[in-house]
Amino acid sequence: MRKVWSDGGYGPRLFSGLAIGFVAALFAATLAGWGLTLAERMGLTPGTSEAYRAWLAGGGWLKVPMWGAGIATLLALRHAVNWPQRILTGWFVFEFCVMPFMVHTQSAPSGEATPQTGRAKTRAILKWSYRSPETVARIVALSRDPDPVVREQAVIALGQNVIVADIEHSAVTRPSRFSDHPVRDSLRVRLTESLTDPSETVRAEAARALWKAPLAFGVVPAAAETLAAVLDRAEDPARPERLAWLALDAAAGAPHPALQAAAERFATTTDDAGLARYARLAAEERR
Repeated sequence: MRKVWSDGGYGPRLFSGLAIGFVAALFAATLAGWGLTLAERMGLTPGTSEAYRAWLAGGGWLKVPMWGAGIATLLALRHAVNWPQRILTGWFVFEFCVMPFMVHTQSAPSGEATPQTGRAKTRAILKWSYRSPETVARIVALSRDPDPVVREQAVIALGQNVIVADIEHSAVTRPSRFSDHPVRDSLRVRLTESLTDPSETVRAEAARALWKAPLAFGVVPAAAETLAAVLDRAEDPARPERLAWLALDAAAGAPHPALQAAAERFATTTDDAGLARYARLAAEERR
């Protein structure tokens, strides 16, 4: 066997090529990630960089170098000088090219066309919310849409989706599948960024999404403070009543001094009996 591999210096050439292919594939995967991120920032491929990172984290980092090694081994095959070398090299090619398909990973980014109109974007958000973590990742880009209505719908979906539902409803007998999923961090970061959105509705929805999902996003004081500010401005006739209900719904959840105090102030100033009753419940329930 040693003579088979050493004949013509084939063995060292094969294994050095295999190592180069392994490293080159990892480098190419990194460049692809950078390229997708740049393209997304230019508005060309919304959501694909998050989905690509999720695919890599789900097992792609194992598949990519194996495919690179398989290609390098295939290229080395032309330097084989005898049949034993060709047969053994062919076996290596088969192993490196076929074995990655036996490794379970998350789905790669979808080739589905990016929606262009406001109505199409809203439909896509509803469709992507509970399909898979990769489609949820595509909603992150839509939360940056110029249209505040699209941003609002996207932010709502960032707080209500397959990842958040899985984490918030996990139990000892049914542990979460996505607690360590990289898209989870993307959702938290984007919702936190949305707390400074120009639209108050978007800010309120982002704050509620963060505050209502403590297991998924942890405690975010800025979200409670944003909701408290919404309540303090809720008596303005120019602001929709639903923002007050939205903030009070969050206030009835996890306690926070600023949010509970805002609910108490609102209860004493509003003329709406239903809102006042709910505000008092939110203010007193956690004392």
